[in-house]
Amino acid sequence: MTEHIRLQRIRDIGFRLQELQLIRVQTGASYAVSAINFLFQLYRLPKPTGQSLEQILTQLGAAVIARHQLPYARLSVDAVLQFFCQRFQVGHSAVKHPTYRRRERAGLTQPHF
Repeated sequence: MTEHIRLQRIRDIGFRLQELQLIRVQTGASYAVSAINFLFQLYRLPKPTGQSLEQILTQLGAAVIARHQLPYARLSVDAVLQFFCQRFQVGHSAVKHPTYRRRERAGLTQPHF
């Protein structure tokens, strides 16, 4: 998975967390950063600074393995994203995100089926 797609998945997780009222994303704030901050707080990890996305997801993966006592030595960064998408019931369709819905209503894009 490319970094762009990973960021989109994290953004979708952030949007879902806001729907579930687990976080509140202020206007103009990043859904991705809010989601990462929430996950680090949830797993009681120090807030990441100066790390790449891959390093951040690897760190979250180690915390997931430890907390949930999974029988794995490590999770790939894509597996970490998949874990959180399943846990918070995030769909795979980017059309669900409000920015995509606004574009569809405005007639700027065709819906993806």
